Amino acid sequence: MNRTLRQMQNENPFKPLADIVHEYILNEIIDFNYLPGTKLVESKLADNLGVSRTPVRDAINQLERDGFVIKTRGKGTIIAPFNAEDYFDLNSFRYVLEPLAAGYAAVRITEAELKTLYDYTVALDKAYQSGDYKNVFAAENTFHEYIILCSKNKYLIDAYKNIDPQMKRYRVYITADKNLYGFLSKEHYFIYQSIELQNKEVAEAASRRHISLLTTKSRDEIYNDNTKIIQDRLEMMNAFNATKNANR
Repeated sequence: MNRTLRQMQNENPFKPLADIVHEYILNEIIDFNYLPGTKLVESKLADNLGVSRTPVRDAINQLERDGFVIKTRGKGTIIAPFNAEDYFDLNSFRYVLEPLAAGYAAVRITEAELKTLYDYTVALDKAYQSGDYKNVFAAENTFHEYIILCSKNKYLIDAYKNIDPQMKRYRVYITADKNLYGFLSKEHYFIYQSIELQNKEVAEAASRRHISLLTTKSRDEIYNDNTKIIQDRLEMMNAFNATKNANR
């Protein structure tokens, strides 16, 4: 269950309200409580959250810049739908960027950083084993971002920052596919071990192999699989609401 806005404010009393609202809405998108194609009404959101429309507007503008929502004339603001073509384009870029970063990390990482990367690898494995895709989503982000930072190559780091919002957007779909959990739960150990060897070519190959596994399906298969994920979530939400209404 996601934290309420009030809980988030209490945890971060000095954080700007717009940032907290942004985090709240983003969590709802990640958790598929706001499904792709769902319309976001600024005034309704403000009323539901008990805040003015200004922080909601600022939060939605940030979500639009990051690609999580789309503003269209006549339809208002909607949660961005899955775009299979964009998904493949992004992973093609990752196929170039992340192996380079892993290679640099292999020859530049410190012992302390290697220990931290191992901790993140273990945490990611545990997240997959828990079956909670929201934990998987967070752990995946942490693991891959840390390897980028350990590259200590500012051009790679800057390039990754530019695609980070889109990375998170499509990682929502990847980590929601629980059919992959059994396989991916151990996959990241290969990347860690390749960096531990401090061999640039081996680390690049391990990272390249990992990313290539995300594009083994056709565009239609990717689109259909993720459409089913969304449909399953919608059915779950409808069943939950029906039970709640029946118990009133």
